[in-house]
Amino acid sequence: MGRKSRVRFIFRSILLVIFIIIFIVDKNKIIDILNYNVISSIKIYHLIWLYMMIETLFLIIPYTNNDSYNGKLFLKHYIPTEKYDEEKLDKYMKRNNKHALSVLVAWIVMNLFLYIIYINYNLSTAYIYLVFIIYYWCDMFCINIWCPFHRLFFKSKCCNECRIYNWDHVMYCTPLLLIRSFWTYSLFALSLFVFLQWEYMIRKHPERFTPFTNKKLQCGSCKYDCRFNKMKHLKSKNYINK
Repeated sequence: MGRKSRVRFIFRSILLVIFIIIFIVDKNKIIDILNYNVISSIKIYHLIWLYMMIETLFLIIPYTNNDSYNGKLFLKHYIPTEKYDEEKLDKYMKRNNKHALSVLVAWIVMNLFLYIIYINYNLSTAYIYLVFIIYYWCDMFCINIWCPFHRLFFKSKCCNECRIYNWDHVMYCTPLLLIRSFWTYSLFALSLFVFLQWEYMIRKHPERFTPFTNKKLQCGSCKYDCRFNKMKHLKSKNYINK
């Protein structure tokens, strides 16, 4: 979606590589590093928690959410089109909601499978952190390289139109539920709020989430360095009905 997302992808890729190397050498070192005292009783995991909480909070506050792809739920990112077909909007949202439900079910089943493996094999928390960091990296991989949700489910033209864009936080925080701690539970709770806020606004203001009702989501109004072929979609007037 632009320079900011590419920088995040590079950062998370470096983080993933470092994590995997440490995990292979000695997975117990991961816990030691996270519990390292930076200043007094402030540990590294406290700083990670703070960073992720602030990053998540920026999404749910209209004033701090300045990007249309994850902020289209807010009025500030809504530029209404002159006329639109209510029936077409209803059909579009029903189709996307059906795909979103499929993604949700698939996600729950996949993570239940991982939970069963974790519990049955009595794995250490280092494995949970490994799954988390992989999920965390996959979030930026989907945005910058290839997105299975885009290709296999929604067939939307780009991230700016993505039906489940703000699901990412709750998705990569899901493994943290297996670690009983205020820090992990609070992260998941806030990410769950982001998810619920997003879903509530989709049902209350569906017109903000489609390119034929919101000019801000159209290629002609897009300010991002999109990785998709813009001209292809500009010429394809019927891509919404596919």
